[in-house]
Amino acid sequence: MGRAIFDDITPPQEGGNESIPSNDHSIRDVAPLATKERESRRAKRAERRKIPNPLSNIGGGIGVPKSPIKRIGIWAIVIAFIIVALSVVGFVFIGKTTISIEPQQENITLSSNIVHTAYKEAQEGELAYKILSHSIEATSTIEATGKETVQQKASGRIVVFNNHGSATQRLIKNTRFEAPSGEIYRVRNSLVVPGQESDGTPGTIEVTVYADKPGEDQNITALGTKFTIPGLKGDPRFDTFHAELKSPLAGGFVGERAIVDEDVLNASRTNLRAQLRDQITAAIRERATDSVELFDGGIFTTFESMEVAYADDDTATVREVAQIYAVTFDKNKLARMLAVAAIATPEDGNILIDSPENLTMNIVNKDGVDIINDALIQFTLEGSTTLTWQVDAESLKQDLVGKHSGALNTIMSAYPGIKSAQATIRPFWKSEFPSETGGISVEILPKK
Repeated sequence: MGRAIFDDITPPQEGGNESIPSNDHSIRDVAPLATKERESRRAKRAERRKIPNPLSNIGGGIGVPKSPIKRIGIWAIVIAFIIVALSVVGFVFIGKTTISIEPQQENITLSSNIVHTAYKEAQEGELAYKILSHSIEATSTIEATGKETVQQKASGRIVVFNNHGSATQRLIKNTRFEAPSGEIYRVRNSLVVPGQESDGTPGTIEVTVYADKPGEDQNITALGTKFTIPGLKGDPRFDTFHAELKSPLAGGFVGERAIVDEDVLNASRTNLRAQLRDQITAAIRERATDSVELFDGGIFTTFESMEVAYADDDTATVREVAQIYAVTFDKNKLARMLAVAAIATPEDGNILIDSPENLTMNIVNKDGVDIINDALIQFTLEGSTTLTWQVDAESLKQDLVGKHSGALNTIMSAYPGIKSAQATIRPFWKSEFPSETGGISVEILPKK
């Protein structure tokens, strides 16, 4: 620091009170700064040396630094604003074209006084039905109470396949099935094997067969073992019908073995059948496809007691089988029959029953119906539901691609299931539908 020079400072004159005018300043003429003012000037100089903060003017005074929490809040607001802005832009300018459709609907109430007829082999204009079959079984183990000499035939479950055509095939009582080793097994009742499905899937039915002869050599445990039908030899169906073992052929025996108390055996069978009854509806519904309608009142069940299987530890396994047959209808054809009954001349197109669970089906004289061999059934449906016409959304989108918006009504007229429709095309300035189906969304409005 340089020295302070005072040579040019003139001392005050003695002997008088008059001041001598001068352009120079006496050291006594310079009043000292107050402490507060010095601090204020020092703070201002320090403030001028600071690097300006670009956000210092947002929400506060110039140059006042913001806390991290406040800065995060500001950025959150900015980001939220950008997101909302982009959403608006996307909705108005980029969003999909949407077709909102109100389908044709009809509320109906069905009375139990009206009897409907369905046919296994329906003609034009008649309602057809098919039989869906399935079986479930339950077992329990009980103690043996003695011994006896017996001759017992093996029994088990097979699945019969019809790969011949769409027509059903009836197999008579005592139809024979031949194992690869030559053993013969028979069914005790006649049966009807369903025809092939529309996609070529073979029709199937599950049945119990019994060995022609007693003895352990008639037992077969290899699941999937194939059987032919000797009675079809010389017929083309011999090559298109076959059976496969689903559960072991067991119980064949000749000799002395343990026996069980009859009352204990009967009680065990009763309990097993009660268990099976609780499973029947769920089991058959699980087998049904989405294209068929099935009602609880159209389910038939028979129980079969399988031969008791005895073990070396003097215990016996009791088996009960529930054979289930269910009447099924094509969903659209059943709904159209109900529409004709309710409206007389309903619109064309596919129809579905909105809430089939609201309808109760009763088969006329059900106890007297032979569901396997009878050619028709008569039934009633009771309850209230809604019939809804179906819209082929994919076909509609194909028809709309690239068309002018003014063509909407003309295109919709080809879809009888549509009561009304409204199109929202985006971007809003366009008057044509998108050039690809991916840009069109079809929305079926819920029931009003």
